[in-house]
Amino acid sequence: MNEFSKDNPYGFKRSEDEEWFIVHDTAVTNTNPGSMVEVKINTEKICENMTNKEFRGIIQEILSRAIPLVELRISALSKWPDSERLRVANWFGRNGETTRSTLLNGLTRVHSVLCSLTPANFVRTDSDADKATGCVPNPASKGGGEAAHVCAPDTATHTISISPRFCTMRQWSAYSDSRVSTIIHECTHFADTMGTLDKKYTIVPQLMDWGKANPDLAIINADSVAGYVVWGD
Repeated sequence: MNEFSKDNPYGFKRSEDEEWFIVHDTAVTNTNPGSMVEVKINTEKICENMTNKEFRGIIQEILSRAIPLVELRISALSKWPDSERLRVANWFGRNGETTRSTLLNGLTRVHSVLCSLTPANFVRTDSDADKATGCVPNPASKGGGEAAHVCAPDTATHTISISPRFCTMRQWSAYSDSRVSTIIHECTHFADTMGTLDKKYTIVPQLMDWGKANPDLAIINADSVAGYVVWGD
């Protein structure tokens, strides 16, 4: 049955996944030649295996899990119990004041960015919005190895570009890569958060062993920070 409402005055039938946009809430017949307004709506899917509406729901779920995880680590770093000292040492090979303050200050900024994100911050890799961030595309994005990327200097928009691999990843894991860890990873890259690099990929137990052996690299490694945040929680 068609539904008549203020937003649907003509009772057009809508499917759940349709995208609707208000172009003008008091539309009238155009009578001035040359005064037409051109409207372009980008309906390109970010993920081929889901609608953009479904993608927006997934992003909201990711943020609802990622934000509390970062908050938990900020709280633990502030209180600095023995258990947190051990956790930091396991991931970064050191647990002195410099390491603690680097993580505490950096994750506080990461938390701020995560809280500011909406589905509008996420675009498709190689799209015009991705290119507009100003960074040269990573060759890995075309080879299927990349899940997402950001342009670190893009502190104005905090755009996160989504690659096909992200679309088929598990949503969450406390002991390996997931969509949640990927978004945390990407947020640490921004120049106004932690400015991390990709020195070593993949959240696995061996990443902790690498961190202990390479503390100078681990503290600036995005997956080490993401692993430290999500591991076991």
